[in-house]
This record gives sequence, C-alpha cells and structure tokens, in this order.
Amino acid sequence: MTASSAEANPADTLQERPVSGSRVKAVWFERDTVASGLDFGLATDRFTLDQAFRLQHDQYVAQGYMDSHPSHWRLSVYNALPCTRVFVARDNGRVLATMSVINDSRLSLPMAEIYGEELRKLRGENRQLAEVSGLAVHPAYQKSGLAILLRLIRMVLIYSIETALVEDLCITVNPHHEAFYRKAFGFESMGGLKHYGKVNGAPALALRLDLDVRRGFIADLREGRPVDSEVYTFLFKPEAFEPVLARLDADLAQAFPRLEDVRYFFSRHEAGTTMSPAVRAYIDWCWKSTETTDPRTLQEGMADDLVGA
Repeated sequence: MTASSAEANPADTLQERPVSGSRVKAVWFERDTVASGLDFGLATDRFTLDQAFRLQHDQYVAQGYMDSHPSHWRLSVYNALPCTRVFVARDNGRVLATMSVINDSRLSLPMAEIYGEELRKLRGENRQLAEVSGLAVHPAYQKSGLAILLRLIRMVLIYSIETALVEDLCITVNPHHEAFYRKAFGFESMGGLKHYGKVNGAPALALRLDLDVRRGFIADLREGRPVDSEVYTFLFKPEAFEPVLARLDADLAQAFPRLEDVRYFFSRHEAGTTMSPAVRAYIDWCWKSTETTDPRTLQEGMADDLVGA
C-alpha cells in the first residue's frame, strides 16, 4: 500500500461510517486455511527484517517499480527511524508477506515527494499522520493474497489506532486498485493522479483513512453492536482484536529494531551511505531519544517532536 501498495496487490484477486455497499464478502477471506495457519506480527529480529526487505525488493523489481539492487533489499531513509514498524506474515519462519507503517516525523512521509501540500493541509488540522508502505506478498501465496492482506492490515490498523495514536492513515495506490481500497476499507481521496518517482514513475493516487471512525467500529463491536461492514467485523471483532493487541504489546516490548540492526543494513546500502548530514543528525537524535522511552509508546515521542518542529 503506498505506491508500495500497488506492487503485488492481493486486490487483483478479486467510506465514511458506515462502510456500506461493499462487495468484499467475508466468505472470500475468513475461512482461508492457508492464511489462518500463518504467524502475523512485527519483525523482531534481523533475519526477519532481512527477509522482509528482500521480499519487497523482489516484488518491486518483478512489477517494474524499481531496478534490481545489488543488496537485494528495498530500503529508504524512513527504515532508519526507530518508530518505523515492519509487519510480516510468516510460514514456519519464512516471511511471505510484509508491509510497513511509517509514522510522521520531521522527515515527513515518503508520499510527500508528490503529495506534500496535501499532507501539510492535514497537519494544519492537527491530525496525527502515518503512511502504510512496502506491501509485498510472495508469488507462491497469491491465491490466498486477499486473506493474508486482511490479516496483515488488521495488525497495521490495531497498531495505528491503539499504539501509535494515528488519526489519518495515508497511502498511495495504483489507480487500478483505488476501488478496492475504497470499497473494502472506506479510504477517501486525498490527492489526484500523479506519477511517483519512488516507483519508477508509476501512476499513483493518494488516499486517507480516518481512524477515528474505525475507533468507533471497535467500540461498537466491543459493546455487541453490529457494524455495516463484513471486513471491519472480521478485523475488529473482540475475539480477533484482543489477541492481536496482546501480540503487538509482546512484540513491541522486544524493542526492535535496535540501532545496531539499522547500522547493519544502512552501512551496506546507499540509503545510508549517501544520507545527508542533516538527515543523519536527525536520525541519530531520534535514536538517542529512545534511550529513555518505552518502546511501546515511542511514536508518541516522535509526534511531540513533530509538533515542536
């Protein structure tokens, strides 16, 4: 999801509250035995992160969104920030799907390259922003792609709502996939059609999801009130929501990534070796700030930094 959402999009296999009229039905994803048997969580070790970066690289190259890189990693400066989270789906330890959440900071968001004015408008409304990026699914699992995507997005949404306290979740998508994200999740238009250099000039549309509305869905389902969306009922029903929240809490408590892991990747890739002194100084400051911060509330500190910028 970002110009990253178009890469190997499970939407190919197929509003504001309430999300009604959606043609995305639970029968398409709820009983998928492959997806149900996978492990979903945060990347909490270097080996998992390496696999995630390689999967993104390979799928972006296959879709024509980037040229092959000698490292076989897809990295950006945002991966060096301590508040960037990489989510993965694993099958016996093998990463088969991934996406990332990049929280807003003084570096802005990746989509600011072409949607800077739209982001500034949201910040002017004092909205806490994050961008979803780096969606990739291994080709061998594309048949269950939609079911895997829904379970990965469940973790992304619950993290963004409950932990990162995000208010608007932003994405850039290939226009071919816009209808899916609108109908399945209720994303709204944020910016018109542009060509995105980060993915070799592919066309992109900016969308945003108001997470305050989705907080209402969570509250309704906890109180036993139905919501008019099979997707959000699946994502946020209490028997699914509570285990995901517990898993996120456990994963975040491991305080990963660590600075030494970031240095490992970025010392071997030009995203790190060509980093400007100003960006490097800011990233170093962010990491120094984490020394006295609970990893589970790290994003709140980054948000305070942005407000003070």
